[in-house]
Order: sequence, then structure tokens, then C-alpha cells
Amino acid sequence: MAKVLIYGFGWSGQSMLELCSKLGFECRVVDDGINLAFTQDDTYMDSKDIASVNFDIYFICCVQKEMRDTIFQKLQCLNLPKNKIKFIQTYAYKNKMSFLLQEYFSNLEQILQEWLQEPQDMPNFHKKIQAMQEHYFKTKAVNSQSLLEWRSKIDALIPNQNVFSKIYLSALVKPSHISYPGFSVGISFDKTEDKDFYFVKKIDFEAIKDRPKNVKLIACFGNSALRVEYLPYEESITAFLQKEVGDSYIVLNFGVTGYTVYEQLMLYNALCFELKPELVISFFLGTDFRSGLIDCDVLVKRHKILYGTWWAEGDYKKTSQSEMPLLFEMGKVVNTNISFNAINAAMKMRLEQFKSIVCGGGGQICRLYPAFTALQVKVERRRKSYAA
Repeated sequence: MAKVLIYGFGWSGQSMLELCSKLGFECRVVDDGINLAFTQDDTYMDSKDIASVNFDIYFICCVQKEMRDTIFQKLQCLNLPKNKIKFIQTYAYKNKMSFLLQEYFSNLEQILQEWLQEPQDMPNFHKKIQAMQEHYFKTKAVNSQSLLEWRSKIDALIPNQNVFSKIYLSALVKPSHISYPGFSVGISFDKTEDKDFYFVKKIDFEAIKDRPKNVKLIACFGNSALRVEYLPYEESITAFLQKEVGDSYIVLNFGVTGYTVYEQLMLYNALCFELKPELVISFFLGTDFRSGLIDCDVLVKRHKILYGTWWAEGDYKKTSQSEMPLLFEMGKVVNTNISFNAINAAMKMRLEQFKSIVCGGGGQICRLYPAFTALQVKVERRRKSYAA
């Protein structure tokens, strides 16, 4: 298998790695801006190790001429054959164009020889990639109509749901949650009436917004203790509260498993603010302390953000393709840089913010929590067990 070195891992380098990998070349990447301590992927290598590997071709992937010339001088100092060093300036190729590879790059051995015979700036290669991109755009334009027809069929199969719900419901492999702009909700396999937000009881937002003036709204926010996922809704806190206050009030359950106060107020801003509840009840404390054991100390102490790491950090790690281990992936490991005082300060500030938002909309807020001393003892025991 022919070996390819890609020097430079900006847009053009990433594009070239995708192309060469799809063509079947063995690829290694060098970039002076990459800290190799952040990866265990042996695709990436240090520039000082280039001479130890006999590559068939060396691609300098850089748009800026000055930087390209600097890298070229580095490679020349290694006494590499000049005809094997090539300049790549395009980043037009994307993996979604791979269905055209057979048409434009059919013979692997022939491809390598063509590249080696090209001038250093590879004009024929760049023209071929440009032609391939234009072909892709034309095909995409033709396919757009069929994609629109397919989307219309999906919309007909899943009517009256928002687009994020449709993405989840149409996925063959189901994730554990739906990420909305500004907040996430967990998927429930027990409470399935609400296909948009998977609240324990479906909320008719239009009807609540247009409720009679003599009917007051109580909106409850909290974690799994408020949801009581495992019980019939009739045995939930909100169901008992509804019985107590009678028909002159509507009690809604906005509980989401694993939610902190910060996440509660984000959810309130997104879905509840327009409903203008007369009373908001926030059930908090337990999840905030549990999250505080593994959250980022910079975000907790500097910015007063307590959050569910498994969604926020886990999602971004997948998106960015980072290899960095996260605390929640390590089992019984805690962030020893976060103190109870830091968690208390973060909760206090977000509760004050929550109150300001609710009262600014004309409502009142009631904040409920379990006996603090008992909870602190429980969390301290958990911290010690993690450290053991």
C-alpha cells in the first residue's frame, strides 16, 4: 500500500486526508500546530519523525504561499526527492463526493504515478477536483427534488412534530436524548405520549397560552424526582398538587432527568416564558451537587454553570472528534477542584437569575429542596467512595 504524508491539517489537509483515505492510501499527518499529547491516533506524527518513514509522496497542504514555502524548505533539508513533494491548495473534496471517485480516480497505482509526474503545484489534480466538485453540484441539484419528495413523505408519516423530533423518530439508531437549541431532553420509553419533549404528560402549549384569565398556571421544574418516570402520572408530585389546588389551576410537569437549576432556567426560557405562569416551582439541589462532582471547575467557579456532563460534554466530544477522556467516562472519579462552596455559589446565582426571569414575566417562584444536611452527608459519602 502506497504511503502518503500530508503536511498541514487545515481545511486543505483535512480534505486531502479524506480523499487519500478513501482511495486506499496509507496516510500520516504532520501539523506543527497539533499537540500530539491530545491524541493517541497514530495517523498523526511529529515532523522530526518524517525521515524515519519512506513515503511515496509528500503533500504540503496549505493555501498561504509563505507557509507553504517554509514547509517545503523543511522537507528539502531532509534530502527528499523534489519530485515527490507536491503543493495542495484546494479543499473542495468532501466525503459526500466519494460516489464519484471511481469515475475520476479509477486506478490506485496509476493515480500515484500521475501525481508524481505532475508539476509541483499539481494543476491537473486541481482541475480534476474542481471538475469533480462541479459534477457533484449538478448531481446534487438533480437529487434535490427527490430529496424534497422524500422529506415530504417523512413529514406525512410524522405530522405535527417539530424537526428535532422528526430527526430522532426517523433515525434508525436512536440516541438517548434530543438536543434542542439551548437545551436537551432525555428520551423516555415509559412516557411516550409526548413525542416532542418526552415530558411525563403531553403539554398543549397553544391551549395553555390561551387559557381563561381566571385559570392560573403552576409550572414545575426539576429532575427525575419530579418526573417519577417509573410511576403512573397519577402518583406524581404534580398530579397530587393538581388535586390540591383544583380546577382553577393548571399544573404542568417540566421535569427532565438529570436537570440542574441552570438547565431548568434554560428550559423555562425556551418553552415556558411565553406561557406566563403565575407560579414556578423549582425542585433543585440533589442533581446540582451530583453534577458538581464531575463538572468543569472553570465553568462552575468562574461562570456559575452546573450541567449534565454526559449530554453537554459527551455531545461536543463526539462532534469535535476529540479523544480527551472525560470525568464522567472514568467511573468513580470526581473533580477535586470543585468545593461545596463553589457549588452553592453557582446554585445561588442561577436561582437568583431564575427568579428575575420569572418575576420579570409577572410570575412568582417557589424553590424547594431536600434537607440540606442530609444531602450534604450523602454527597460527601459519594465523594469519598469515588476517591477510594
